[in-house]
Amino acid sequence: MNINELTCGLDFGTSNSIISLTDKATRKEVFSYSESSILYFPDTNEMKYYVGKEAQDKYIEEEMTGRLLKSVKTLLRQDKFLSTWIFGKRMTPDQLVTCIIRHLKEKAEAFAGAEITDVILGRPAVFSEDPKQETLAVNRLTLAARNAGFRNIKLQLEPIAAALSYEQRLDHSENVLVADLGGGTSDFTIMNLSPDKIRKEDRKDDIIAHGGVYIGGDLFDSEIMWYKVTPHLGRGVKYQSYDKEIEIPSILYRELKNWERTFMLKESKLRRSMDNYYHLSGNNPKIDNVRVLIDNNYVFSLFKGIEQSKINLSTGEDTTIDFEKETIHIHEPFTPGEFATIIERHTTEIERYILKILDTAQYNAADIDSVFITGGSSLVIPVREILYRIFGKDKIRTGNTFNSVAYGLSLSY
Repeated sequence: MNINELTCGLDFGTSNSIISLTDKATRKEVFSYSESSILYFPDTNEMKYYVGKEAQDKYIEEEMTGRLLKSVKTLLRQDKFLSTWIFGKRMTPDQLVTCIIRHLKEKAEAFAGAEITDVILGRPAVFSEDPKQETLAVNRLTLAARNAGFRNIKLQLEPIAAALSYEQRLDHSENVLVADLGGGTSDFTIMNLSPDKIRKEDRKDDIIAHGGVYIGGDLFDSEIMWYKVTPHLGRGVKYQSYDKEIEIPSILYRELKNWERTFMLKESKLRRSMDNYYHLSGNNPKIDNVRVLIDNNYVFSLFKGIEQSKINLSTGEDTTIDFEKETIHIHEPFTPGEFATIIERHTTEIERYILKILDTAQYNAADIDSVFITGGSSLVIPVREILYRIFGKDKIRTGNTFNSVAYGLSLSY
């Protein structure tokens, strides 16, 4: 296959990352490869690493002794996060991202039988409301792609890429709101799409409004952890201090909400304080649960259970959050109504932003012909209900939940 006849789109996501190759002449996707955006570094002298499912499998196989990293995309905008030490080597955010991008690139090159030097790289509509953090994130992402071996890098907004993917299905002109609802962000674009514009190179005039908010599936998981799981780990437990009953400080449980930071808890003062609270609480088994969880690196496995419960709720049926490790036995009932309540302040913010982007475009909901939704969080019922409420259920369009952006990026040449 002649590499010059193909275009490459790469969607580096918070939860999942996808690379797509498309035939320029037919505009048909000829190759797609997706992987979880997870890295695992074994505890060895070599700087070996694993990506995606292999990373998860190795982490569990090696009894969680190495370093597992998830949601590294969120590090790109953090100006205070300069680097992290991984078994004696300092790794910057862009270097971590490079590991994942290089893995995807190698998979695409194996299919194409040639080196791929050009890429259209996706980026959120908004990395950060802070202009400095926005610039930092873009620069880090571009550097990561360059260090992975790409030489010619073009950036494209992810919701615009999703719009171009949806456009391939149209036989008439439409004003479309595209909602790219992922693990880290919820991005929106209002764009005029038409089959007559498919090969138009400059689409700036067709973009009516775009933007986004830093709300996604990871944040929903954190809220589930806080409201449904941390009570099993001792949040709310009281201990006797002289003549008073005092609740155990919630700071440790707030740290548990952010999975990517929990690796630091094992040797922290917070962890050591739990031994004292365990004694003061009369050896409460819930306090022992959090000690077992942290000491044995079970937090990742727990979050996988939380994520699965969220996925189960997308059917509209009740589910349970199940987690069994050593002395920890969690079987917490979970209903769609509870989930909607837990994430309500975030879905309210998403709804507020959709109304804002309509206002920016000087559009009413009636001016939108269709709403194309993509990304893992598009399966979350409370999020969908926002769109149903504003635009009506009959206007909602779906496609490949996880691949629309990558395919659209490959069309953005």
